[in-house]
Amino acid sequence: MVTLPDEAATDAQLIGNMADSGMDIARINLGHGNMDMWRQMVEHIHLINAGRNQPVLIYMDLAGPKIRTSKIVIVDASGNIKDSIPVREGDHILLTKRKTEGRTSSYDSDNTQLEKAEIGVMLDAIIDNAHVGDEVLFDDGMIKAAVVEKRRDDLELELIHCFKAKLSSNKGINLPHTKLHLPALTERDLEYLPFVCEHADILGYSFVRTREDVAELNSQLAAYGKKTPGVVFKIENKEAFENLPQILLEGMQRPNIGVMIARGDLAVEIGFDRISEVQNEILWLCQAAYVPAIWATQVLENLAKSGIPTRAEISDAAQGSQAECVMLNKGPHINDAIYILKDILGRMERHSFKKKTTSRALHIARNAVKKLQLA
Repeated sequence: MVTLPDEAATDAQLIGNMADSGMDIARINLGHGNMDMWRQMVEHIHLINAGRNQPVLIYMDLAGPKIRTSKIVIVDASGNIKDSIPVREGDHILLTKRKTEGRTSSYDSDNTQLEKAEIGVMLDAIIDNAHVGDEVLFDDGMIKAAVVEKRRDDLELELIHCFKAKLSSNKGINLPHTKLHLPALTERDLEYLPFVCEHADILGYSFVRTREDVAELNSQLAAYGKKTPGVVFKIENKEAFENLPQILLEGMQRPNIGVMIARGDLAVEIGFDRISEVQNEILWLCQAAYVPAIWATQVLENLAKSGIPTRAEISDAAQGSQAECVMLNKGPHINDAIYILKDILGRMERHSFKKKTTSRALHIARNAVKKLQLA
């Protein structure tokens, strides 16, 4: 599976090149762009499929709730407009559901913080559901904070670790220990659902957390009769991981389901030290339930972006052979990444099936025996 770039809406050959390199599924992210753009992508995929024996399937991701920082517009002393606020460990900042374009901290001559920086959120539930002591992570865990005070409209946070010096607009927010009372299907998702049912082979269900979220989607899809796509549950947060058995059981009321291991957000919430263990647990559960899995997030990312892979990402891609599908993101060298991934997965299939090794006879061993016999 490969995420289509915006250019795929105007260049059908771009999709054709991906398909020739080995792309089986084209992913359209409904969190970006607009319906005209997505419709053009669909038309281009159908155009490409007209000349192929094996058609490229269409996967569409519903965006789900946007748990992100809101827009920041800061005018500095020189009149320059900034879309971020400086942050440093030990400072306090306000996270607010009030309308704001952000505010930077002020300091006295001894560099002691006087006025707290302020930043808005896209969803009020972040403020409403958090409690004192809860952990708050920004920008894929690069900035870590804790809630020290809660007011009606604000959370006061103490910055614990800042691996980045700035917090920008539209950055992800994770609250791994907070139960967020959010609908997995937003009004925008429901607006796009007819389009997805008409054009997609597979629907990606973002930020699913509970079996009730699955039941809600099943209920919405029932209105479209039998012409509905298969559904992939994206496991992106701690709550979804802990509820995965119930999510699978509820999902099995549909004929075709799958699971995506969205390792980026999941690693932030679970902890990077546990992600290797957790991704394997998800694979085991999916194998036991006979549910296909998708291995996702930063697969061959360096290769796709720079043209040169790292040794670590080659090993990671090989481990992806335990899943039924591996997802690549965008990049100028994406066709090279698709081709190499296809080659890696083809080779690994001879060594293992899902989480079991085949223990097949190795050519290197046969050759060694022949050499010994001739000696």
